[in-house]
Amino acid sequence: MTESSIIEPGQVQHFVMFWLKPQLTKAEIADFTGFFEALKPIKFIKTLNYGLAAATPIRPVTDNSFTYALTITFANIEDHNAYQEDKTHLDAVEKYSKNWYRVVVHDIVVSSTKG
Repeated sequence: MTESSIIEPGQVQHFVMFWLKPQLTKAEIADFTGFFEALKPIKFIKTLNYGLAAATPIRPVTDNSFTYALTITFANIEDHNAYQEDKTHLDAVEKYSKNWYRVVVHDIVVSSTKG
């Protein structure tokens, strides 16, 4: 993971929501952060952030039903695509996929930033 946390137009933002299995214990849910930590050394990642769903007010457009969300920034689509095939990523998915029953991914190419 590179040190730059500045997001610029043309970069790719990768948003992933995870719904963990309801039978997991609180300890198993906490241990799931190992998945995210395992991804950090991947060279294609510029930024990586993760956390539990926030207890924000319920509105028709809000979906807080997921357990964890992950956001990753890549320099470009090529780095995003290389990340998808990276052995560290694939190994982490294999190790931790037993913990989730649903995953949703949204990717965007950044058009504008506020800085």
